[in-house]
Amino acid sequence: MEDEDLFNDSDEEPTTSAGKKTTAAAAADKPAAEGKGVFRKELAKMMYGFGDDKEPYDKTLEMLESIVLDYIKEMCERAKAVGKPDKIQLEDIHYLIRRDTKKFARVKDLLSMSEELKKARKQFEDASTEKLEKL
Repeated sequence: MEDEDLFNDSDEEPTTSAGKKTTAAAAADKPAAEGKGVFRKELAKMMYGFGDDKEPYDKTLEMLESIVLDYIKEMCERAKAVGKPDKIQLEDIHYLIRRDTKKFARVKDLLSMSEELKKARKQFEDASTEKLEKL
């Protein structure tokens, strides 16, 4: 596959020398998934943060979203295979990413932030209910 085929703006789908569709073209042809469009805004912002245009090409967003959704589906299937088949638990995800130190550390940070936010919300609600009771 030639690099220039990836940036071709024509309506013709890129193909390999054997006439098969490229991975990007095949990913774009996948039937609409249930979660299609869920991550478009976030992915566009991430792409902009990494130096892309503020409004990236739709095909690029579709392909990137397809990759993200495939990764999530694969991780969920692997988590179901590791743990209980009917339920995905946090420990299963931890087990699957235990060797990837960056992912593991990020998950740990996000979970601790989530707990802190829950505690802060509860304290705020408790304080507001106390004020209302005094009135």
